[in-house]
Amino acid sequence: MAPLLLHLLLPALLLLLAVADALPPSCSEVVTCAGLVVQYPFRLDSSASRCGYPGLDLVCERNATLILPVKSHRYRVFSINYTAHTVVVSDAAVVDEYAVVGCPRLRVNLTIDYASSWLQLTQSDSNVTFFYNCKKNISRSSAVELTGCRQDGKRSYALPDGWITGAEAYEYECEEVVVAPVFDVHKKAIAGAPGPPPGNGSFGFRELLQGGFELNYDTHSQLCDGCERSGGWCGYRHNQTNGGMNFTCFCDGGPATARCESRREKRTEAAERRHATGSRGLITGDPRSEGVKPKDQL
Repeated sequence: MAPLLLHLLLPALLLLLAVADALPPSCSEVVTCAGLVVQYPFRLDSSASRCGYPGLDLVCERNATLILPVKSHRYRVFSINYTAHTVVVSDAAVVDEYAVVGCPRLRVNLTIDYASSWLQLTQSDSNVTFFYNCKKNISRSSAVELTGCRQDGKRSYALPDGWITGAEAYEYECEEVVVAPVFDVHKKAIAGAPGPPPGNGSFGFRELLQGGFELNYDTHSQLCDGCERSGGWCGYRHNQTNGGMNFTCFCDGGPATARCESRREKRTEAAERRHATGSRGLITGDPRSEGVKPKDQL
């Protein structure tokens, strides 16, 4: 390559590299899936420079369904409120199972580690306990049999009014007990519906589960909170030494360890560097530190 051409292209190349390192595409990228907007702090794709909160990786299935995986279980995303920092989801298995067997069958409890998770249940949520394939009838007055779930003489029930002890679950000889979060307002609406409470057996609870529940997401750490307050994006970069991920605050001017510098801070830092350089010049006798000569000596 001709030296002149290289000289002309080098500044542009350095600028592109600086911009690429300053702000990964995932920070400012806005995409859609199933009619929903996906943007920071959520993300669809993983990359070497990860911008967003851990645990908020979404999967777009055939551009028709947006999935939030939680500990390898699929939850379908219905809405994301970026102002309130909430996301409404439901257990994706409920729809799949009901289409096959006509029973609102849940397979796992939603387990959230409140000490380390970026996701939390909200005050809008309530719980319903499901008992599957019980050998004995549940005697509680609030227990509702799921009529579409009978199997080999065993019955399944839903208990809308809260938790049950392990001893009680053992007493009814149920194969599985699952606690599911739901919208409290939906649970109250179904409980007040006409017919056998609540609603129509399996159908009522299927609708309740499909209505989903609400999760709140937040920065979860002082580092991330400080980064966002300074105008940055929280992210995680691969640690080449141990293979893990290190926190990074992605800023317009480049990645930082904690927070982005304001323009005023940058000007102050630049002035301090100039002052330090000038001081070194005075000590060493650098003629550049002697100031501007009088006009008649130029």
